[in-house]
Amino acid sequence: MQNSTARSIVTIIVAILLFVIALKLVSWAVYKVLPIAIVIIAAYIVYRVVTGRKK
Repeated sequence: MQNSTARSIVTIIVAILLFVIALKLVSWAVYKVLPIAIVIIAAYIVYRVVTGRKK
């Protein structure tokens, strides 16, 4: 019983640490990629407006 409880506590701690690390990586990626994506979308919209919608 004691071994099972200790193993559960360690598993929960490791899961929380992995979650925090994953959250930091995702937030870093969003801060780096989001401005680039906004510029690309804006450039595409300008391109479509300038060239017109040719069929």
